[in-house]
Amino acid sequence: MEVVGEAENGRQAVGMARKTPPDVVVMDVAMPMLNGLEATRQILKNRPGTKVLVLTSYGDDDCVAQLMRAGASGYLGKPVSDEQIEPALAVALNRFAELRELNGEVSDLKEALEARKVVERAKGILMRRLQFPEDEAYRHLQKLSRDRRQTLKQTAQQILDAAELLG
Repeated sequence: MEVVGEAENGRQAVGMARKTPPDVVVMDVAMPMLNGLEATRQILKNRPGTKVLVLTSYGDDDCVAQLMRAGASGYLGKPVSDEQIEPALAVALNRFAELRELNGEVSDLKEALEARKVVERAKGILMRRLQFPEDEAYRHLQKLSRDRRQTLKQTAQQILDAAELLG
């Protein structure tokens, strides 16, 4: 782990998180200028994947609930020892890595769904204009794609563009 900065107050923490996007922020609830709860909200608004571990001497349920609603990944009650903070940071970093992986999967799935929509629309055009059955229209798209050495989505998009031009 590498410390990328230290802030003296909540506003400074928010500014530093914007400039040097950290994987994990460790912050106190009681800070001058902007408390840790509001700083957590602002940091996560600008950097949603960042994990925030909050240190607090307030252990009541209301404080903990507010921290979780603000998006904190966890909290530790003060005083905090090295033996406590290292595992808490490890958990936060692990959650950060999992979130990054899930975001990548979601992005891939969105792209696949978008490609599928384009292919389905192009297939429909081929079926109407060339009187192809569905399976033949799909095979035709695949062949065009191979012949042009491009993705199925690119070929399908070209068919959609041509259909739009031709009306």
